[in-house]
Amino acid sequence: MAQKFRALLDLCRRRGFLYQSAEIYGGLRGAYDYGPLGVELKKNILNSWWRRHVYYRDDVVGLDTSIITPHPVLKASGHVDEFTDLLVDCNLTKERFRPDKAPEIKLDKHGNIPIIAPDKTTALEWKEILEKQIIPNVKMSVEGNRILIYAKEVNLPDADGQNGSITFEMWNEQPSVQLAYHGYVEPNTNSPFLTDSRPFNLMFKTFLDPIDPIERVIQTTLDNAEQSKATIRQTVDDQLKPSTVFLRPETAQGVFVNFEQIVRTMKKTPPFGIAQVGKSFRNEIRLEHGIFRTPEFEQMELEYFVSPWEATHYFEYWRKERYNWWLEHACHPENFRQRDHTSKEMAHYATGCTDVEYLFPWGWGEIEGVAHRGGYDLAQHIKNTGANFEITDANPSLSERVQKAGNGNVDLIPTEKPAKYIPNVIESSCGLNRAMLAYLCDAFHEVDEGNGKPPRTVLRLDPRLAPIKCAVMPLVGKPELNSLSEKVAKTLRRKGWYTVVESQKLKIGKRYYRHDEIGTPWCVTVDYQSLEDDTVTIRDRDTGNQERVHWKEVNHVIDGKLMKGEADNLLV
Repeated sequence: MAQKFRALLDLCRRRGFLYQSAEIYGGLRGAYDYGPLGVELKKNILNSWWRRHVYYRDDVVGLDTSIITPHPVLKASGHVDEFTDLLVDCNLTKERFRPDKAPEIKLDKHGNIPIIAPDKTTALEWKEILEKQIIPNVKMSVEGNRILIYAKEVNLPDADGQNGSITFEMWNEQPSVQLAYHGYVEPNTNSPFLTDSRPFNLMFKTFLDPIDPIERVIQTTLDNAEQSKATIRQTVDDQLKPSTVFLRPETAQGVFVNFEQIVRTMKKTPPFGIAQVGKSFRNEIRLEHGIFRTPEFEQMELEYFVSPWEATHYFEYWRKERYNWWLEHACHPENFRQRDHTSKEMAHYATGCTDVEYLFPWGWGEIEGVAHRGGYDLAQHIKNTGANFEITDANPSLSERVQKAGNGNVDLIPTEKPAKYIPNVIESSCGLNRAMLAYLCDAFHEVDEGNGKPPRTVLRLDPRLAPIKCAVMPLVGKPELNSLSEKVAKTLRRKGWYTVVESQKLKIGKRYYRHDEIGTPWCVTVDYQSLEDDTVTIRDRDTGNQERVHWKEVNHVIDGKLMKGEADNLLV
């Protein structure tokens, strides 16, 4: 599976889906640029999501809010104080990682601790650090790139969360040394020599100020030089707070703070939703699996506002709708699943949360979360600003959709009239980057050609998601076919489909295979017969079937195939 994923990433780099950002300068860790095919795939996924949740409905409107977010907004939402990960540093390797994602310690068959270095030279350097700085006089040896540390006893943490311990063997009958063991080690090396965990805020902070804030930091520090470190830090933070802003860690808060304006300008009342697609930023320490976890990513979020007595119904409703959207575009639906959060996983304000997960080559990974957030978000902004986010319902009752569903997922309707309430929020949030990666993994197929030939790649993307919809292929070395080829391409481009004229000096079969590799669903061949009767051949990527049609009918044939896929999956 790992080999297959490497082959997919190689395809993405080789054919123009993904590039390492600033590669000619050595690259930027965790940052990627999307090439001509990658940007088309992202756009097509986004368009499918937007059509389904805005254009096909009468109860959802769109919004596009600022990336730069003021401090008070994220203070009210809890992000300033609570949006943190626990992080641990390894005293040996200096790597920083999240303990909740770290593995347990591994022992060899003799019960000793192998630490895996990148190479033998590094192993010898680490051995010296261990002997001089971290655990002097502990028995250890080096075997290639492995440092073997002799352990007398390893006790795991108990069920109540009390730390375990590691007792080491010593040289020269020295007294035993014991190390606290928290239940995890540094993921890449198996090193247990760790700092205590501490919180680390994930937001990118910057300053909106005409004056360089560093000057104020220096001056404030000098003015308070005799104070404690904690006092100096607090004083500096107080000085910088008026100009402190953040790159938003999610798009949702921009929706919440605009709630009253949407209600007023668009004449909306619950149940209704606000959809937004945009960039978010998180200072992730552990970046992994290509674009699965990156500091900069795009989100597709829907905040659906409902009365408290209909919230349970709409949570179930959106769980189903969002899962169906993922399956609609999938080659292998069995590799998608829903997983409900346990009570320990949910945020303190949530009453329910379900993840959509995809079975990536490294295991199940979250690609979307659907959460019942209650009235927490709007209530927090009301508390901090006095904003008028309450809804007055003259005749509280069930909405038409809930009445039609008749499934009993409703809470007690207020008897008092008129009823005033803070809307509850059902949130659907997925990463566009992860959606792209999941659908690429899902579509990646290696086809065995037999006869000792290496397998060829076919990217069986849903045609609606495919970057290039059609490739027009005149026979090689026949310039008299170019005019008709351009006419065919022009009619397709006017439909808004990315279309290319593929006139490389390759046999037609090899050109077909090149477009199979990047997911192009249809290829149109222009040949000598085309000059005689204006017909061309349309070849299907997945079946290899070919049909002969008049060149003016090509756009109708492809349009029919695309629209059939869309019509089969319309919301009821």
